[in-house]
Amino acid sequence: MKRILVTVYFLVAAVLYVLVYGTIVLLIGFMIKLFASKEKARRFVDKQIKIFGRNAFKWMFSPTTVLGVENIQNNCLVVANHQSLMDIPLILGYIGPMPMVAKKELLKVPGVNWFVKYMGGFFLDRKNPVEGAQVIKKIMRTLSSGHSLLIFPEGTRSIDGTVGKFKTAIFKVARKLGVKVLPVSIWGTIFLVPKRSLFLNPGPVSMIIHPPIDPSNFSNEEELTRKVEETVRLGVERLKVSGGDLK
Repeated sequence: MKRILVTVYFLVAAVLYVLVYGTIVLLIGFMIKLFASKEKARRFVDKQIKIFGRNAFKWMFSPTTVLGVENIQNNCLVVANHQSLMDIPLILGYIGPMPMVAKKELLKVPGVNWFVKYMGGFFLDRKNPVEGAQVIKKIMRTLSSGHSLLIFPEGTRSIDGTVGKFKTAIFKVARKLGVKVLPVSIWGTIFLVPKRSLFLNPGPVSMIIHPPIDPSNFSNEEELTRKVEETVRLGVERLKVSGGDLK
């Protein structure tokens, strides 16, 4: 019964926040852009997105612990393991709003698709290789313009929380552009929104933001991929063993 009540409460809060308040935020941002500047409008909306990301875990009664915030920097490729849909608000709330590669199914979710588009993100049909090539070009333009970008290189959510094999294509882009990679390890979100489950399960969530990795220190994208994957996996194992207690 508790899980049902928490699920209903969270869904109502999320819908009201994303659809109602989100619409107001975007309208205010538009007005600021119209009468002040694009930069001020962006700062306002980004701040609201960050607040939403953090509030999402408060609404779920899930204490959140984050280590390594001093490693956050601009214009980097943010690479994280993928445990559940809650990975996205976790990263947006504690690292910051940024463009991301999202699965095409999120295009059908009102509110969420607005903000993914607003942040400059892309929707990917993983079954369409032609579309994948187009997304890679968009990623290159985004990183080349000085923005950071979020991607989950496993390609899908983990079923049991273990880190899957990272795909190398995105790391080839990082090496070509000379953009640093920011590895991120996440633990606990898999229990909040289990795959193929309709109910939420409140509990602690933790994240490690590792020091950036310079792709120029590796002779090819395979070596870089292995290093980033190992860094993320070891971080996840550390969080799992510690139960999220990083102190």
